[in-house]
Amino acid sequence: MSTTDANLSSRRRKIAGAALVAVLAAVLIAVVVVRGGGEKVINAGGETLVLVGGKSDVGMAALGRGTLADVNGCLGWAGRDGGPGTVVVWPHGTNVETPDPLRVKIDGTFYRLGDTVEVGGGFAESLDPSSTLYQQAPESCRSAKLWVAN
Repeated sequence: MSTTDANLSSRRRKIAGAALVAVLAAVLIAVVVVRGGGEKVINAGGETLVLVGGKSDVGMAALGRGTLADVNGCLGWAGRDGGPGTVVVWPHGTNVETPDPLRVKIDGTFYRLGDTVEVGGGFAESLDPSSTLYQQAPESCRSAKLWVAN
């Protein structure tokens, strides 16, 4: 076998190996998302965590409105008149566009801290202890008043 053939064969093995690694990574990510119900905590590198709910066809029908703020380390609504804020579990599909300053995309619209946001949902007693959000959110977020958006 010539040197050119050996180099070509080596490149093909490297490409095939990289493709296999990519496929395995995609499968592992899919398993994690399915096992977590699609819930996720994003902006881990930033100061404010963003809790995002899983995809669901059911939900509460109240309209929640508030000013985006950091509430105990998680994104939520500022409290009124200096009162405690509300941690929000944002709707499935919410994304962080920039971590610092925090800029999020919620239902197709971009928001920053201090902006007013309205989302449907309702208050919840607490996060489910078996959920991905509960396991990844700090205690300070878990103990705050909670709104679950849908």
